[in-house]
Amino acid sequence: MKPAVMQFSRIGQQQQPLLVVDDFIPQPERLIRYALQQGDVRQAAGLYPGLRSAAPAAFSAFLLQQLAQPIRDCFGLTPDQLQQVQSYFSLVCTPAAELSLLQSIPHFDRPCPDQLAAIYYLCGEQHGGTSFYRHRSTGYEAITPERQNHYQHALQADVQKHGQPSGYICGDTPLFEVIATVPARFNRLVLYRCSSLHSGDIGPDYQYDLNPLSGRFTIASFLSATSG
Repeated sequence: MKPAVMQFSRIGQQQQPLLVVDDFIPQPERLIRYALQQGDVRQAAGLYPGLRSAAPAAFSAFLLQQLAQPIRDCFGLTPDQLQQVQSYFSLVCTPAAELSLLQSIPHFDRPCPDQLAAIYYLCGEQHGGTSFYRHRSTGYEAITPERQNHYQHALQADVQKHGQPSGYICGDTPLFEVIATVPARFNRLVLYRCSSLHSGDIGPDYQYDLNPLSGRFTIASFLSATSG
């Protein structure tokens, strides 16, 4: 059993914190076996372009326990500030032609710098990692409550000027530029602020695969003080 390896960095001009943990869980294959036994799999609510089902509560508890000190050191947050962890098995399956505008650009999970999000990979590098972005016209790399209204108006102006984006974003565009990329790797976890602009790297030739054993299978987790 390999010990977990952690790498912390600050990305972009705004120096947003980013934590990458390799070999995060002993025996990660057990999570895939658990997922294959679940019957409550459905189209995700919100913007996620695929299927989701609840991940085991033990995963959320393990995440919070194992990363309590790194979260304090890297993000300046204490465990009592992140008592609620919601985790979901996630499998990309929405064709690029069927995406909405908001699914075709980088997104932020919540405009809350004091909440965190994580992507845990149960697939390999060929499925595409996660990139973090800067919005060109505003310079924003993270969206806070103070920035949200300005950002939304700037996006509208961008679409009028450049046209509506289509398909998955995967690299620089007239509206956004990449500030950091973390490749996918089996048993790798990527932890960042919910307010950071980011997107999965889904290439134009991606082959959509509904099999958790061979598709872009991940666990998405959201860490906050409450379930809201």
